[in-house]
Amino acid sequence: MNYAILRTAKLKTMGNIGGSLAHNYRTIETPNADPNRTPKNHHSIATPEAVKKVIQNRLPEKRRSDAVLCIEYLITASPEWEGWGNDKEAEFFKRAGQWLSDKHGAENIAGMSIHRDISTTQLVAYVVPIDHKGRLNCKEFLGGRAKLSQMQTDFANTVTDLGLTRGKEGSTAKHTSIKAYYHDINHARDFSITAEPPKPELFESKASYGEKVISAVIEQIEPTVKAVNSILANYEKARTDKSVAEDSYETLKKRVEPYLVATKGLNQDETNRMNEVMQIESRKIAVEKDKIK
Repeated sequence: MNYAILRTAKLKTMGNIGGSLAHNYRTIETPNADPNRTPKNHHSIATPEAVKKVIQNRLPEKRRSDAVLCIEYLITASPEWEGWGNDKEAEFFKRAGQWLSDKHGAENIAGMSIHRDISTTQLVAYVVPIDHKGRLNCKEFLGGRAKLSQMQTDFANTVTDLGLTRGKEGSTAKHTSIKAYYHDINHARDFSITAEPPKPELFESKASYGEKVISAVIEQIEPTVKAVNSILANYEKARTDKSVAEDSYETLKKRVEPYLVATKGLNQDETNRMNEVMQIESRKIAVEKDKIK
């Protein structure tokens, strides 16, 4: 069964947003992305700086200090979905964009990107959570398990006819599924394979009967062998993905940590001033590098 996948992240500071955009636009090292395919990525807004500007322009002046400034959406589907690489893929992302517009209002979508440089194509969107009263109100959209569950259902319903379905509702089913998945992984080599040999025909030669036995055994054990191979492949992929994610996190942490230290204790205005100074210095360095060339 192929699933529609929808995930969200709450970004509470411009630093959070900047770090996410750097990954999204591949302006920092992204281990899980193939640089040869990165030019195939599509961005509705040309640069991360432009996306940040859109977000800043949509934010109300009066807001809580701990308010969520932006919701990052990640939308994709099961890797095995037969729609990848054809018209269904284009329709899937078109509907995803429309669903976001209907939910939040097109004016609150700061930018959308489609990544084609990773193993499974995905859409990433940055949305300023403005409610119908014009307030910055993330809880209106992501507040509580019931709303999150309904959101998953609503999105899945928009792409059902494309051959995608929603995951099982309810945490119990989810936890059971994960538990069963890891149980299968841990016992992948414990499968017992048995096969019933066919009965020989009267006066059948040994050679003929031997071929019949081989065919019967292969036919009976093939589904089990495929299941084992699939589980082992998923296990290896999970290990690789975990390693890549850890490497990506450490790389991002090293790059962002000096900035976080420098802005610690600053208010929003002071942080904005520092960002402007950094941009000026960055341009100066770029000019100096061009002169050297």
